[in-house]
Amino acid sequence: MITAYVKPTNFCNVGCSHCYLPEAARASRFRMPIATLAAAARLLAEMRAKTRRAHVHVLWHGGEPLTVPVSWYAEAGAVLDEILPGHSQSVQTSLIPLRDEHIPLVLGRFGGHVGSSVDFSQRRIGGSVEAYHDLWMAKVEAARRHGVLVTPGVVPTVGDLGREGRIVDWFMERGFAHFNVDRYNAYAAAFPDRPSNRQHALFLIGLFDAMMERLRTRGWAPLCGAVQGAITGVLFQRGGDRWGGSCMSDFVVVEPDGALNNCADKSTVEEPFANAADGYDAFARSKFRRKWIRHQNVAHKMEHCQACPFQAWCRSGCPITPNGAPEGEDECSGYRTFLAHVAKAASDAAGRGLALSYLDQARRDPRVAAATAYGGPPTASATTCEG
Repeated sequence: MITAYVKPTNFCNVGCSHCYLPEAARASRFRMPIATLAAAARLLAEMRAKTRRAHVHVLWHGGEPLTVPVSWYAEAGAVLDEILPGHSQSVQTSLIPLRDEHIPLVLGRFGGHVGSSVDFSQRRIGGSVEAYHDLWMAKVEAARRHGVLVTPGVVPTVGDLGREGRIVDWFMERGFAHFNVDRYNAYAAAFPDRPSNRQHALFLIGLFDAMMERLRTRGWAPLCGAVQGAITGVLFQRGGDRWGGSCMSDFVVVEPDGALNNCADKSTVEEPFANAADGYDAFARSKFRRKWIRHQNVAHKMEHCQACPFQAWCRSGCPITPNGAPEGEDECSGYRTFLAHVAKAASDAAGRGLALSYLDQARRDPRVAAATAYGGPPTASATTCEG
């Protein structure tokens, strides 16, 4: 599947310390012209044909896509229907701008589903995280009243370390059957509240343990792509979430001006690979795109990967995350400490049964299963980014 991160605007009125966009980009109110979208659609149609991919999924991203008028999406949808028949759409949003006028768009175009970031330390209203949570939940409840499924996405910071159980309980108490965890990436930048790879691995360990404990004692636990991906990898050698992806080959990021990249985290800090107006061949031939594909497939794998028991399905994890000590990190980009913890937990009959029970929960709602699984309609989660 081709996943296209199409950004109608980079403008956003919600400030987050983990945001991959520079502040100057978030301040720009420039909106993608429909002619640029049409050029992007032609590129994606040609890419689908030449690479023999079965499907194109358009993920409206930003910035904050819900700051763009609904009328723009109506025109955009007609263009995509004509040039890119058979595509699907979803949206990644902070949810804060959600209004009643968005509901028909979400139900009619986005499959009744939105992905939305929610944070436990970065965002505040009047200095209060709780006030931000109250506003966000008011938007969630407004969406739920119309049958809209909201997939939360969490980007843990240093301030969230050790709070994994409380985060799981927070979601359970508010009726969320699922959420995703995204990596706090810092491509070409540095942030003091960004966890190291080892700290992120420890956060995932705490999350996994909390999920298994809730499943054992309460009979259910929220589905999370990172936990699912680790379990399917350890038990079936089938990666998911951050493990075993092909994003550098299969992802296209379209900036509001038509500039192209293959990763939203680095799109605004690298020279464009090409422009949508140049067509697919220019994008495919880009030496920078080819470099990143080689990096994901070859150069990102370090010597320690070759001796790792998880390397066949991990494939070194996210290609823009530094891969261990050779690149200045304290843990590999596949979070081997976490994967080893999951493998140990599932090494006996009881642990394996509990892990399988966790996976079986995905059968209850196909939308939830798709929203938390790599390769289904994306919520950013699996890749990199937040709205």
